[in-house]
Amino acid sequence: MENRVFHVIVIVLYTKSIRRYLMKYKFNYVVTPLLLAVSLAVNADYKTTGFSDEEYQKVAEASGDYRNCLNDSAMGQIEQQNDIRIIADYAMKACAPVLENLYNYLASANYDPEAIKPLLGSISNRAANKILSNLMRYKAIQKP
Repeated sequence: MENRVFHVIVIVLYTKSIRRYLMKYKFNYVVTPLLLAVSLAVNADYKTTGFSDEEYQKVAEASGDYRNCLNDSAMGQIEQQNDIRIIADYAMKACAPVLENLYNYLASANYDPEAIKPLLGSISNRAANKILSNLMRYKAIQKP
């Protein structure tokens, strides 16, 4: 008797697991291609390559403006603050609108926002490394 009950329980559990697997398979079989098609349709509208001359000039100009803004802001704070990290952080916060304007310009030109972020990050990182290097050099030659 116990043996039969055990077999019935095993058969019932096996049947339930097969049903779950089939439902899961149907869900993945139907929903995954649908989500893929929707994501492709959304991303198809964005430009990802091929800056025009005007856009390239705007990126180069904004990059130069950002570096100049960092230098001006940092030099304005260098006499008031001893820690160069705080000076650089202050300058980066003060100059963030330059990068935000570039982001808005490229987004309005229909570039993918996820493609714009690495570009802006690269501009920001290069400028921040340069300003930190300049600040360290300036502090090193400054008399104690």
